[in-house]
Amino acid sequence: MIHEELITLVAMRIKALRLEKGITLQTLSERTNLTKGLISKIENTRTIPSLPVFFTLIQSLEIKPSEFFDAMSITKNQSYLHFKKKEYRQIKKEDRPGFEYRHIFAHSLQSCTMETVLLSIKPHAQSKPTTTDGFEFKYIVSGDCDYYINDAKIALREGDSVFFDASQPHYPVNNSKRKVVMLVIYFLTLK
Repeated sequence: MIHEELITLVAMRIKALRLEKGITLQTLSERTNLTKGLISKIENTRTIPSLPVFFTLIQSLEIKPSEFFDAMSITKNQSYLHFKKKEYRQIKKEDRPGFEYRHIFAHSLQSCTMETVLLSIKPHAQSKPTTTDGFEFKYIVSGDCDYYINDAKIALREGDSVFFDASQPHYPVNNSKRKVVMLVIYFLTLK
């Protein structure tokens, strides 16, 4: 069974690479002998490419398959994924006038339970490093703060988000004069 999350990640990665390299749909179409319409459908998750088509796209984007997938997951060298508000892309879910969906990220996790909380952090508050069995997703609803994961310091601004392996020591610090409101989703590993 193919997971919708993985399809979305692959589509986003193909489009991001194409745009990052300044390649138009027309140019990619010429490089791959695929129609612009098919490439657009793949990039917008309206169709799933066959393996030959997928590898043709990757080769035409001048990237190795291992590099393609490494950027889509948390690696040994980086224990988090940081998403800036400006990187969220608009997606079409249903034909509903006045509704706008912005995709932040998708990640498939097995054997876990999910818990969602809204956390407020007062100005100049901080906590000691903590760890949890599982993963955490944090979305900054309002305010700005620094988030520490291992030795990394991530500047999270309103609208930004971060996803990480919560078994790594982590904690937020609010050095601002404003309260920070953060949506937190815990993906706790079942034992």
